[in-house]
Amino acid sequence: MKQCYLCGEKLIKNTNKTKDHVPPDCIFPQDKPPNLITVPCCKRCNEKYEQIDERMRNYFAILAGDRSVRVGQIARREVLRSRKWREIFLSFTKEHPTLVDNGGNPRLIFYFDDNELNPWLIRIVKGLYYKLYQTIIGDTAIFKVEKYPQYIPQPSATYQMEKGLEFRPYFVYGVLKELNNDFWVLIFYDHLMFSVSVDKSVK
Repeated sequence: MKQCYLCGEKLIKNTNKTKDHVPPDCIFPQDKPPNLITVPCCKRCNEKYEQIDERMRNYFAILAGDRSVRVGQIARREVLRSRKWREIFLSFTKEHPTLVDNGGNPRLIFYFDDNELNPWLIRIVKGLYYKLYQTIIGDTAIFKVEKYPQYIPQPSATYQMEKGLEFRPYFVYGVLKELNNDFWVLIFYDHLMFSVSVDKSVK
């Protein structure tokens, strides 16, 4: 019997069983890749992330500018047509204390709400882990999320195709594994880079 990759609940067909896309399929354009990753999930956990998936898609795609191509057009349209979401987006955008642009002016940085962003990224890592190893990450694992606004990754199209590049340029991932620690790198739209370290040594 399968279990939810997030909460571990046993899944029963026609009762609580569903599937979750990892990463969420909304970050891709309408002509989505045919090989999107799905993992078993309970209905409660799946529904929990519906709204935040679109919110993160909008934020990421707008911040990525032209790199997000058609997804960015959808995101800008959704944010611009809503005064509420325009104000929320602008409220997270502030001058960085040390980073400057080519003209020497302070760079504007989007400061994510970590209470939303961190669980969202951890959930993606949990899904990728389940897909790769067919088991869930235990409840005792310690996660640490890092953001890298100062870096713009090299375009993924410049790398030879390998595991983790199937969904470029929309999503790229990689993992460095040690005995009890995993270090995941997640890149969205060849522009936004994050890491999630997973310490599984805690008992």
